[in-house]
Amino acid sequence: MQTDFSGLNPQKRELAKEIYSSLKAYEEKYISRANNSDEPLAGSEREKITKQLEDLSGNSLEQQIEISALSDGEWLCTSYRILSETAEPFAAKNQFDNEFLMLINIFRSTSSESLFDALKQAMFDMKKRSERDYTVFVEYFSKFPLWGTLDPNSQDFDTLKRRAAVLKHHSYDFVWLFRRLSDYLSKRTLFAILMNWAVIDMAMLTKVKSIFPDYFEPDIFPDNKDDIFVDVGAYTGDSIYKYVSNYGHGYKKIYAYEISSKSCEQIQKNLGTLHDLEIRCKGAGSAAGEFFLSESAFDPSANMISESGENSGQRVEVAALDDELPDGFTFLKMDIEGAEYEALKGSERNIRSSHPKLAICTYHGYDDIWRIPALIDRYNPDYKFYLRYNGGNLIPTEFVLLARD
Repeated sequence: MQTDFSGLNPQKRELAKEIYSSLKAYEEKYISRANNSDEPLAGSEREKITKQLEDLSGNSLEQQIEISALSDGEWLCTSYRILSETAEPFAAKNQFDNEFLMLINIFRSTSSESLFDALKQAMFDMKKRSERDYTVFVEYFSKFPLWGTLDPNSQDFDTLKRRAAVLKHHSYDFVWLFRRLSDYLSKRTLFAILMNWAVIDMAMLTKVKSIFPDYFEPDIFPDNKDDIFVDVGAYTGDSIYKYVSNYGHGYKKIYAYEISSKSCEQIQKNLGTLHDLEIRCKGAGSAAGEFFLSESAFDPSANMISESGENSGQRVEVAALDDELPDGFTFLKMDIEGAEYEALKGSERNIRSSHPKLAICTYHGYDDIWRIPALIDRYNPDYKFYLRYNGGNLIPTEFVLLARD
């Protein structure tokens, strides 16, 4: 973000500079915490900065985004977003911008409890229209609880409450991402996802679905010449197969990371004839460690790692890609059931120095859609971001952040 705040009048410019300095100081304290706590620091500094942001923006941030409900990390990120947005307001250029801003304004003018009530009503309205869609919707969260739980019969609406809270608390992050995306298919994809999260709208998702395979858009990633391709979450090699089918054999090396030994064996069976393919039966994380395989009862592609061995007892080695591949790589794909954020932390040096092409799943948690691009942007602000959708029209899954510099 620009820090001279030249677009503001002199009085507000000085206030903005003071807020920015205070945020940087708070951030240093936050980063240096020994216990990695995300609770607000003791004292009134956060409240003081929030009050200054309200004076600068002219908005009640408690009313807009329920700012007191944010963790310290979320609050820091959002405060920078508010400061940037106030200094350089987003001016709509067309109807698509206008529609997006109208949706954001609805989130800001509606409490999280009211957003939750509206979402719950939308779910029951769907039941009246289609019992089948309702059943599929409810059962999905029983099979795949990454997004929270849902059991209307026992009054469990956890996933709907999570949706409502994210929509309410992170509108400034959504505006930042909308502005940061490099084309209008991406912007429209973001709008479609938020519309579905808010009212289970299915029409927009159908309109934005990509015509190309997951991860491999030829307009964004045109070829694989001399690629060192790293597939984290390789499953049975399906993405590697698509990669080679799309681009041919011009790559230099392929690394397949997969946590399931059964899947690693299947990769070898399916793709063993490919040149320079190395299969590593381990996971990727922010640092080296050892976890346990947590096998999905419904879909092996949804296998995860956990700290407990109750599910399978199978130990899984986890490593940071910066340590695994110190010489760098040119293309990184990740689909690892919610572990993408931590794995990207373990890839920071490579992202900063090698600027690899990135294809990162951002649908395994309601926060990933904004916090993953925010993390990448911090490592390399020169990346161009694209959002592509390859899922169905009932529940938004299979959306991927594509990035290149």
